[in-house]
Formats: sequence, C-alpha cells, structure tokens
Amino acid sequence: MIWGLAYGLLLAALVLRFRTDEEAPAPLVPEPDEPLGLVRLHHATFALVLLGAPVERMLSAPAADWRLAGVALFAAGVLLYRVAGRALGEALSPFVEPRPGVPLVTEGIYGLLRHPIYVSQAMIAVGAPLTLGCRHTLALTAVTLVVLAVRMHREEEALARTFPDYPRYAAATKRLLPFVF
Repeated sequence: MIWGLAYGLLLAALVLRFRTDEEAPAPLVPEPDEPLGLVRLHHATFALVLLGAPVERMLSAPAADWRLAGVALFAAGVLLYRVAGRALGEALSPFVEPRPGVPLVTEGIYGLLRHPIYVSQAMIAVGAPLTLGCRHTLALTAVTLVVLAVRMHREEEALARTFPDYPRYAAATKRLLPFVF
C-alpha cells in the first residue's frame, strides 16, 4: 500500500504542472527535419514503463527487494527533471531540434551536465518499476535507456548544428555524470 502511494505521488509530481497563463509557452511545431519517429518512440517507451509497472503489479506478486532504492531513484529523478526543466525555461522542448530563437542553456544544472533531463528520465525509468517491486517492466526500462542514448546522440548533433558555441560547451561539460562522463 505504501509503495503504491509513493508511486502515485511521485507520478503526480512528474506529470502535473501548475502555471499561470502568462507562464505557458507558445505551442511548439516540429521543425521539418525533426526525427518525429524517434521522439514518439522515446515518449512511448517512457510511458510504457510508467504504465507497465502498475499493470505488472496488479498481475503478479511484487518483489520486496530494491523498493527503497526504487523510491529514492524515482524521487531523485523527478526532482532533477523539475530542476532541469526550470533551468531550460523557454528552451524546453519535447523535440530533438532546439527551439528556434532560444539561447544555448549552460547555466545552473546545465553547467554540470549537458543532459540532466535524460539522466532524470533514466533514474525514473529504473526507479518507478523498482518502487512497485516490478521485475519484468525493467525489460522495457532497458529499451527506454537505449532509445534515450540514441536520442541524446541525435540531440547533440542538432545542438552542434544550431549553436556555434556547443562544441566548446560540450568539451567543458560532462554528458551524464558530473566530473566523470
């Protein structure tokens, strides 16, 4: 019961947004060369992990191991997702290609990592199933992580095409783990 409650609260913290009309960004339209198939696959695999864990939990007995670690990863992932999204501000986009007219964000969490949102999504994709004691959903997590890696590579190419300073920023900032990688 407590694990399901924790899962529900963290899922709500991930998906619910509270903002005024003045804060709402203009609707986004994908660029002509946007890899929409990759974007859709990324969102679909991530959603399947988040929805698959409760379904697996209803259909099979949960594993007690790793639940606390799952909650910690899920919570840290949601927090990092919110911090990174706020740091991006108007540059936040569901697409691979950067939003037209926005600057390259290199401050805040982006001064430590180039892809904190992808790190947060990986943490959530691992932590969410573990929170509910779901082992089989972790197979979907593996697929999600592969899709995230492909998307990250494509995004780095797009950022380098769009922002002349990106190669210098990339050379000075770690991709996924501060001070390591």
